[in-house]
Amino acid sequence: MKTLDLPELSAGAAPEFIDAASAKAWLENVPLANVAAAQHQLFTQLQEFNRFEAKATSRLAALEAVREAVQFVEIEQARRFTNRALPMAEAESAVFDETLALWEEMHLGYLRCLQAVIADEPGMRDQAGMVCQRALAYTGLKMFHYHRAYRQVPAREWRALHEGYVRAEELGVAEDAVKDYLNRDVNDTSARIAYMRALLLGMANPNELSQRQLTFVAFLLERWAEKVEISVEAPQEDIPPLIVDLESEICPEREGAAAAAPRYLEVKRLAKSLRNRIGLLRKGESPAKLALGEDCVQPSCEQLLVFLYRQWCQAMQPRAAERKRSADPAQACNDLVAIHYYVSGHVFKQPGEAKELTSAQRDQIAAFGRVSTRDEDDYSVVHGYLLEDWQIEDESSQGLKMVRRANNPDNPGKRYSLGQLIGVRPGDSKNFNLGQIRWLMQNDAGDLYAGVRLLPGLPAATAVRLTGLNVMGAKYVQALSLTAVGALNAPPSLVLPAGWFKPKRVVEVYVEGHIRVRLTELIDRGSDHERCSYEMVS
Repeated sequence: MKTLDLPELSAGAAPEFIDAASAKAWLENVPLANVAAAQHQLFTQLQEFNRFEAKATSRLAALEAVREAVQFVEIEQARRFTNRALPMAEAESAVFDETLALWEEMHLGYLRCLQAVIADEPGMRDQAGMVCQRALAYTGLKMFHYHRAYRQVPAREWRALHEGYVRAEELGVAEDAVKDYLNRDVNDTSARIAYMRALLLGMANPNELSQRQLTFVAFLLERWAEKVEISVEAPQEDIPPLIVDLESEICPEREGAAAAAPRYLEVKRLAKSLRNRIGLLRKGESPAKLALGEDCVQPSCEQLLVFLYRQWCQAMQPRAAERKRSADPAQACNDLVAIHYYVSGHVFKQPGEAKELTSAQRDQIAAFGRVSTRDEDDYSVVHGYLLEDWQIEDESSQGLKMVRRANNPDNPGKRYSLGQLIGVRPGDSKNFNLGQIRWLMQNDAGDLYAGVRLLPGLPAATAVRLTGLNVMGAKYVQALSLTAVGALNAPPSLVLPAGWFKPKRVVEVYVEGHIRVRLTELIDRGSDHERCSYEMVS
C-alpha cells in the first residue's frame, strides 16, 4: 500500500498537548462559551500538534480527547453561515473557511494515524478500523458543511472520500465495527457506513434541500447508510445499479460514465425501508412511531421520503419537459416589489387616487407638454431595483439553469435564497417570466448558480388589499397575476406577499377597477410569496 502524501513534521513544533492526558488538561482552559475564540484555539493547537512528531498511539488518543469539543464549536459556528442567502457576505464566508479549516486539521490528524497503521507501527494495527472510519467521517463533515452553505463540494473532497474508502478496503477493515459516541442517534458505525453517509447525502440533491431537511437527512443516514452494501460485482436489480468510481472526483450517479475502479451499491434494503415508511405514512401512521423523529411532520415528511427514494433507489426519470443547452444572456431581479416595477414598467401608485400636480409638474407640462419621467427612471436606482446580468445554461418550458458570474464589480447583484420569487427576462424577449428558486449553489470563484422553476402563465402587475371591518381603508400593495395554462392544468392565479393566503379570504384586486375575489387554494408557498387560485365574488 502506498504511503500518504502528508505535510512534513517540524522539530520546532511545540503544541500545548501531546497525548490524551495533556489534551484533557488543556481543554479545561479553552473558553467554550466563547465559541469563536474556542474555535481559533482548537485550530491553532491542532495545527501545531499535526506538525509535532508524536507517538502514533498518543496522537490517536489526543485526537479522540478533543473530538467532542471540536464538534461542539463547529456546530455552533455553522449557525453563522447557514440559513443565509447567497452569495455569502464577507463575514459569513470567513466563518465558513475557519470551520472547514478546523475540520481539515482533524482529518489530517487521523491521516497521520493512518500512516502509522500503514507503516505497521506498534499498537496501531488493531486501531485501523477506527482510524479509517474517523478519516472518512471528517471528510464527510467537511462535505456536509459545503452542502449546508450551498457551496459546491470541490473535486479534491470527493477524491479524498473515495481514496479513504480504498485504504479501508486495502487494509481489510471497511466492515470493522466501530463506536462513534458523537453521533446523534446510533453509535455503531464502520468505515463503509461513514463512506455511504457522505455518498448518499451528496446524491440527495442537497442544493435544493432546506436546512431543516438537510439536518433530517443527515439524521436518517446515521441509521440507514448501513443498509447499502458495496460490492465489486453488479447486483441483480431491476434498475441500473449505482456505480461508484473509486478513482473519480465526482459524486456517483446512475447511468454515468464508465468507471475505472467500479464499486456497485446494493440499495434493496434501503429501498424497502423507504417504501414501507412511505406506505405507512399514507395510511396515517405518525412519523415518530416510524422512528423518523419527533419533529418530523406530515405531509412534508412523506414528500421528503418520496424525494429521497427517487434519488437513491430509482432509475433516472425523463424530464417532464425536454431541456436544451443554451448560452443566452438574461436579466433578472428578485423581490416581489421590484418584479412588479419591471413587469408594470412604472412606479407603483395607489390605484384610483387622483393627486394634484405639483408646481414642478405643472411647469414641466407647460415647458414640454408632459410630466418628466426622469424621477421614474431614477426609481430603480434609488430603491435598489437594478436588473442583474445572468446567463442561461440550459432551459425548458418549465425551468432554467442560470449562472451569475462573480467578475462584475459594477453589478454584484442581490442575494438569493431557496424558494424565493424571481423575475427573468431572456435576452431576446421584451417580457418577464416569473419563477421560483428551486436550488442554489455558489462555487469557490463566487459564481452563483440557480435552478429556476418557471411559474405557469403570463405575468401582469396588479394590486391587492384586504377587505373587512378590521381593515377599513387598507392600502393596496403590489401583487402579480398569472394567466391560466390549460395544457398544464394551471388555473389563473395571484402571486401575493407571504402570509396573505387564508382559505376563502376575500381580497380586493385592482384591474382597471376594484374587483373582489375569494382565495380558494394555496398552489405554491415560497420564502417570500404565495401563489393562490381564486374565484370571482359577485
